[in-house]
Amino acid sequence: MNNPYRIKASMNKLIFTFIVVLTFLNSSSAQALTIQNKCKYPVAGSVTIAESKVSVAQFRLIPGQTKHFLNGFSKMQLIVRTIPDVYNLDKLKITSTEVSNPDSHIELKHSTEGVKYKVE
Repeated sequence: MNNPYRIKASMNKLIFTFIVVLTFLNSSSAQALTIQNKCKYPVAGSVTIAESKVSVAQFRLIPGQTKHFLNGFSKMQLIVRTIPDVYNLDKLKITSTEVSNPDSHIELKHSTEGVKYKVE
């Protein structure tokens, strides 16, 4: 006959192993930089590393589009520069913002000064 204490101990070991495996599967070194275009027009831009001025990503987002960049990058200061991709010369203003963490979510919104950033 099976010992109920032995079955309970086996179940506890199985649950502990399952939790450890799930923890390793869910952990990662870094998330991606997410940029979402909430403007009424397309936006083009680039992402550079602030310290070395090396460009690491370029993008063009249509209205409502979201893109993920730099998956797996460690924490570093980044500069995001954007320009509206339109033929209206009044809207053609280059704007930029600094992001201290590649795990950020950036929303691009239109304004009279060009593209406005909301960094989370």
